[in-house]
Amino acid sequence: MTVTIEVSRVEQVLQVIVAAVHGDYDTPVPLEEHDDAFLEVETGVNFLLEELIARRSQNQEQQAALFEALSTPIIEVWPGVLALPIIGRIDAARAATITTKLLEKVASVRASHVILDLTGVAAVADETMPAVVRVVRAIGLLGATCMLTGIGPEVARQVVALDVDASRVRVLGQLSDALAVVLTDKGALRR
Repeated sequence: MTVTIEVSRVEQVLQVIVAAVHGDYDTPVPLEEHDDAFLEVETGVNFLLEELIARRSQNQEQQAALFEALSTPIIEVWPGVLALPIIGRIDAARAATITTKLLEKVASVRASHVILDLTGVAAVADETMPAVVRVVRAIGLLGATCMLTGIGPEVARQVVALDVDASRVRVLGQLSDALAVVLTDKGALRR
């Protein structure tokens, strides 16, 4: 038994498959009223596209969650002592995320000390340094001591140029300096 299929239907299926290979899952095979075995192939390709769209959406959600987790890696280095190494550029959106996550963590672990390490920050947006100062003050309102470490020359110039009042912010050269302060405060290290 020979089955005859219109060439245009086969070409449409192939075009959809080629588009899917290139990441375009949004153009399904047009289904027409045919009563043949090739309709099952067309329907199957469309089902596959729906599955690919669902997987792409899941992957995007997972990537967003991973990016958010990696952009604010709050580390409990000692009971009650948190460190947040910040890498990359800090813009207003990232500053807001850092503030929210950090304040939640400070409250949940009842942190006594928080170290914001800016060693990996090359530049801050104009509106960001005041936001960093505000988060330091907010941490203080929660009863924790906050220290900034690793401020590089460019960030220091930006802070001075922006005329940010950082007088209430404790700034230390390196993360190890801040850890020494923590150990001294906790009585584990004598000066």
